[in-house]
Amino acid sequence: MEPEVVMGGRWFVLAVVGATAACAAGVFFGAWWLTFPVGVALGVGMRARAAIPAGALAGALGWGLLLAWGQWRIGLGPAAHVLAAILGFTQVGPAGPVVLTCLVGFLLGLTGAWVGAAARSVIFSGQSAISR
Repeated sequence: MEPEVVMGGRWFVLAVVGATAACAAGVFFGAWWLTFPVGVALGVGMRARAAIPAGALAGALGWGLLLAWGQWRIGLGPAAHVLAAILGFTQVGPAGPVVLTCLVGFLLGLTGAWVGAAARSVIFSGQSAISR
């Protein structure tokens, strides 16, 4: 038997990899909102201490990996420059829209995991969070 910490770390990595794949697939097929339910599933399935960072990491990685893939395949530089100009990010250039895109994925995963963790605590505690 392996120590609990090692097994917990493996489950965390497996959950992040699976959730990242689900988030990336959702964004790829136009279901960008799928990152939130993936985060909820992580929050319900894991303890909050691990679920919230896992959801945030999976959301940011899922969205960021698709940007990296798009840059490698077709080159997103000109589109990022135009978007940066429209948004007023003349100082930071194309990094601004890339960071904002990853931030959206991060926040969707984070809030989804937080809602899932809150639901898990309410469901498994037998009492509402308001009465505590």
